[in-house]
Parts: sequence; C-alpha cells; structure tokens
Amino acid sequence: MKVGVIYESTRGRTKAMAEAICEGVTSAGAECEVIDAKEFNGLENICALAIGSSTRMKRVLPMVKRIISELTDLKGLPAAGYGSYGWSGEAPDEISNRLTELNAELVIEQPL
Repeated sequence: MKVGVIYESTRGRTKAMAEAICEGVTSAGAECEVIDAKEFNGLENICALAIGSSTRMKRVLPMVKRIISELTDLKGLPAAGYGSYGWSGEAPDEISNRLTELNAELVIEQPL
C-alpha cells in the first residue's frame, strides 16, 4: 500500500508540490508515488491520496476535473487537496470539497 499523489500542472509548480509532498511522506517511512493525472488508472493499492491542480481561469485543470468527477465513495480514505495559483486559487478548494463529498477523511483543514 502506498500514498498516491496525483497532480496536473501548467507550469511545473503543482508538480513540484506533488514531489515535495511525496518526499515528506517517504521521509516519514511510507511508500509514495507521484502520479501525473494523464497516467492515472485507479486507486488500487492506495492507502491515502493527495490530489492537486493548478488553477486556470478559476477552475481545476481538465484531467484532475475528470478524475475527481469519476471517483466514487472514498469512505475513510485519508486525503488532501492542494494546488498552485497566481490570483484566485479555486482549484485546491474545489478538490477538497469534492473529496469531502466522497466521504474521504481530510488530513488537513485547509487545502495547500
């Protein structure tokens, strides 16, 4: 079992966040995998989840939007939303709100 850190990034900042999250998880002794949203193929063998997206035109990027819309009940799965943005920053909140709707257990009160 491992922590899955999914990201979609326009300029590399959200990817850098994903890598930093995974580095922290690994330094705490857990297995972690950074997953480009384009390569996501399900939650098999995932014991915790972080999903991130850059905010573009006040929205989550399309691949992450598809992933969060297609996920089903995540009851009790530790999860977090994160993302990068320049001005408005809606993506991390939208992701976290969707994780809450799916009954995931948010591990941080505010998205990163």
